Amino acid sequence: MEHTYFDSNKVPNLIEEYFDLSFSESDLPFKSVIIPLGVTHLFYIGTGVQKVTFDGNETSMKGLMVTGQYFRSYYFSTDSITSSKGANLHPTALHKLLNIDVSKLENKHAPLSQINKTFHNELLLIFKDSKDSNDLISNLNLFFLKMSLHITKNTKQIDQAISLIREKNGLLSVQDIVDEISMSQKSLEVHFKKIVGLTPGRYIRQYRFLNLMKKYLSKEIKLRDLIYNYNYYDSSHFSKDFKLFMNQDLKTFFKEDYPLLKTYLKV
Repeated sequence: MEHTYFDSNKVPNLIEEYFDLSFSESDLPFKSVIIPLGVTHLFYIGTGVQKVTFDGNETSMKGLMVTGQYFRSYYFSTDSITSSKGANLHPTALHKLLNIDVSKLENKHAPLSQINKTFHNELLLIFKDSKDSNDLISNLNLFFLKMSLHITKNTKQIDQAISLIREKNGLLSVQDIVDEISMSQKSLEVHFKKIVGLTPGRYIRQYRFLNLMKKYLSKEIKLRDLIYNYNYYDSSHFSKDFKLFMNQDLKTFFKEDYPLLKTYLKV
């Protein structure tokens, strides 16, 4: 397995980073749990077939794909030699690019052609015609820089909310956001869900758990200390959240090794 990230500073309001992911015969069959990063993804599977499984439902993927937000973890797998290239998008990017209700894509990987055929066709040419990863990144940056974006007062306020959640590592309340960005709680709930894909409360909770898991897997701090640093009442409270987000208990998770999860989370 090879998994590489490429930083992108050209269009930070849309692209968090680009990535390459590939699997050779020696990796197969491959399966890994994936923890949501609080972003959406756009990627092209050039060879082979990749699969995701969520709540028992399996989706086969090939060609140009897009994801919505996931609140809980899902499984990624492949039985074929395969490679994909793509981008982790800023949480508000899909809405800005396509002016869609991103919550309609919650817990889904979908062919981009089903979401916007014109956007799909333009991007497909770029993915197919680019010589290598660096050429692809340059071409995608140019494409996104020229895009006409759907930006409103609401998208600007939701961008502020995302920045605040990240700054606090998810250790804040919805009311904290309301106080900071001068938006009513009802408006925040409605626009955040439409623009990002989850309600602010669920996004905060997910982002807090994501950061806890990053710190634990990177061995920065003991799990016992992390539980209290991230505002869990006790280990039992954390165990319930762990099972909710990971679809398995702590003992089962720690019996396995997840190389993709570690590179995916950069730990």
